Amino acid sequence: MSALTVEIPESLGFLFEPKRYKVTYGGRGGGKSWAYADALLIQGLQSTLRIGCFREIQKSIKDSVHKLLGDRIKKHGLGDFYEVQQTTIKGRNGTEFLFAGLQDHTVDSIKSYEGLDRAWVEEGQSVSKRSWNILIPTIRKDGSEIWVSFNPELDTDETWTRFVANPPTDSVVVSVNYRDNPWFPSVLEQERLDAKARMPKADYENIWEGKCRPAVS
Repeated sequence: MSALTVEIPESLGFLFEPKRYKVTYGGRGGGKSWAYADALLIQGLQSTLRIGCFREIQKSIKDSVHKLLGDRIKKHGLGDFYEVQQTTIKGRNGTEFLFAGLQDHTVDSIKSYEGLDRAWVEEGQSVSKRSWNILIPTIRKDGSEIWVSFNPELDTDETWTRFVANPPTDSVVVSVNYRDNPWFPSVLEQERLDAKARMPKADYENIWEGKCRPAVS
């Protein structure tokens, strides 16, 4: 395979540094999901990894990041290395991506994921306390990491309070927004400007600046 060049926003360079928890939150257009997908594909190419991709609810593989990863594999010309199957993605070196909804699991049923090297939780704002309490103790392999990406909703949400308001030991927590994305497209910039001019301030700041919505009293 020829040399691979993948550009990751500077603000997300920490994805290649060892940390137990890697947490990114922010508004639309920050490039969080693309960067997470690219970083995991690169790491899975460099070493044999078992990678679980989770969200709170996954009724079908279409609800997962399966397609996003497949699109990034095509973009970077990694089709000779990664085989995109119907429900999994496998690398020639044994790397494997698995996909699941957390809400469907119990303490016993999630034990099949104990050997994961990486757990990527996308749309983390929707993940419940129950799901976190089931998943986190399961990811127990030496050197394993839990990656979380989300667009905040309320400052009372479990993911916000668990990872942003009270960051755990050995974690990096970063706010990433459109201004941190050097490839932020002009079409989204126009959408952002229109939203800023027309939306209530709280809605705009939530959607584009990644700020929590004020709690309803």
